[in-house]
Amino acid sequence: MGDDWKWLRGLQPSSGLPERLCTPTASPALNLGVQVVGSNIVGNDVVEVAAQYMAEHARLQLWMGSHEPPLGFREQSERSRPSSDALLVAYEAWVAFETAYHVSGKNVDQVRKERETLKAALRGATEALINARIE
Repeated sequence: MGDDWKWLRGLQPSSGLPERLCTPTASPALNLGVQVVGSNIVGNDVVEVAAQYMAEHARLQLWMGSHEPPLGFREQSERSRPSSDALLVAYEAWVAFETAYHVSGKNVDQVRKERETLKAALRGATEALINARIE
């Protein structure tokens, strides 16, 4: 691999993603949002934050697709790396919330901390998506 391509070694392979983030769509970010929104175990406050996250993901994709001059693969990867890291943090918060919810006997009062952590992680992931568009 030539020096121009060494940066590829630092990329996380998509095979390293949790399996639950690989379906139902081709987008791990959208899949997380679908899981959260479709779970029926979060309140509207979390649904709103998850929907904002999904909307910012779509905005970033639209922005990258219409950028002039077109962004190369390396530029796209570099801009996406922080949001990919934030996605994994948000996913971990989602799994922690989901687990705590079931362990608590589905008692929402006992998982307030986990819910707030999930919302904060989704907000952080949303901010990473917004920042990827800042030139």
